[in-house]
This record gives sequence, C-alpha cells and structure tokens, in this order.
Amino acid sequence: MTAIAPPPPATSGAPLLVRWFLNPYVQIGFGAMTVTASEILMKAGANATASRPAVLAGWLGIAALMSLWTWAGIACYIVSFLSWIYVLRSVPLGIAYALINVAHVLIPVGSWAFLHEVINPTRWCGIALVVCGLSLLVGSVAKVEAKL
Repeated sequence: MTAIAPPPPATSGAPLLVRWFLNPYVQIGFGAMTVTASEILMKAGANATASRPAVLAGWLGIAALMSLWTWAGIACYIVSFLSWIYVLRSVPLGIAYALINVAHVLIPVGSWAFLHEVINPTRWCGIALVVCGLSLLVGSVAKVEAKL
C-alpha cells in the first residue's frame, strides 16, 4: 500500500504566521479547540433554554436554537469541520483521528472550567490515560516526520 503524499504547499509565498497556522498538525490542534468550544457553547445554549416549557420542540432540543450560544457553537463546529477537511488532505486518517482525540481531554476540562461541571476521580484517571496515549503517539509521529 502506498503512502499518501501531501499536496504541494499552496502557501509557499505566504507570511510565516499563515504558513505556521496552515500546518496540518497546528490545524489538528485548532480543530480540537474549535470542536471543544462548539460543544461547550451548545451545552450553554441547551442550558439557557432548558427552562422553556416541555413541548415537543423543547423535548427534541429544537428550543435550543433560540439561543445565540447554540448558534455560536454551530459556527465553531463548521470551522472545526473545515479545519478537519484541510487536515485530511495531508495527514493519514489513522494519525489525524488519533491526534484529534485530544478533544476527549479538552471537552471535560473545558466543561469543568466554564460550565462548572464536576469531574469525578475515575474520569480524571481516564483523562490522564488519554494524555499518556497522546504523548506516545506524538512521540512516534515526530520520529516519522523527522525521517521525511
């Protein structure tokens, strides 16, 4: 099976900051942060509309569309999606998908920090295991990238 060759950089004449931002691995981090923001904002939108009468629209969650928090979350999700599509052009899916799992750390920590949700000790242990797994993966990806 042949490896997927990355497309030629379309940003070769772009300023350094733009080239750095368009690095696929930076985009994986950016995508993880925007999907985290998306989830936190949509939860805030759901919380903001939770007191609405429990009619069919409220039960289905459609009432959450009345909140600007929800729309901001949807916008962040779209930005995350666009970032993900950009990443998939040049990073093998197995590596990209494994790295984007940093969201499994960012979302609970973000919900704890911004929504004041409780994270029990078992969940903290799970978060620590995800961080350890990501550390191992990042190390092996860095070695492969150095050989290229």
